[in-house]
Amino acid sequence: MNTHIVFFLILAVIAIVCAVLVLALKKISHRVLSMAFCFFAVAGLYFLLRAEFIGIIQIMVYVGALSILFVFGMMMTDHKNVGFGPERKKVHKFLAFIGVGTLLGFMLYGIMGMNLPSNNEQFIGSAEAIGVELYGNYVIALQAAGILLLAALIGAIVLARKEAE
Repeated sequence: MNTHIVFFLILAVIAIVCAVLVLALKKISHRVLSMAFCFFAVAGLYFLLRAEFIGIIQIMVYVGALSILFVFGMMMTDHKNVGFGPERKKVHKFLAFIGVGTLLGFMLYGIMGMNLPSNNEQFIGSAEAIGVELYGNYVIALQAAGILLLAALIGAIVLARKEAE
């Protein structure tokens, strides 16, 4: 087995386990920490794909900024009295575990059975090439995403001000 496949399987299992822990853990602080580890695993997968720029952006934006945003939101809200739904029965938990395990087994079987040609060419992508594409061919989409984020920010401010009053 190739070392890339071993690292891929390790990072994929870490990402899947951490994503399941985000849903399964009780405390919100543990959920945020599990989410950060899931983002780290996804960044590792980007590095395996030789997309170092996207991996660094994943670490800076998601692990850094988004996790800190969730920690600040957690600190500023009263989340001790909030429930996450009714407690599930053990039968439901067992069936969900069996279903997820079966899905994971099928996915691993499919991944291990793939016959991909080896590509030893060096990836010739850079931050400059990504910038030229973003501000060249996709400038309208980039501006639309910026306007959408601005609208979300204004909506969050309006909602926060109504709660304060």
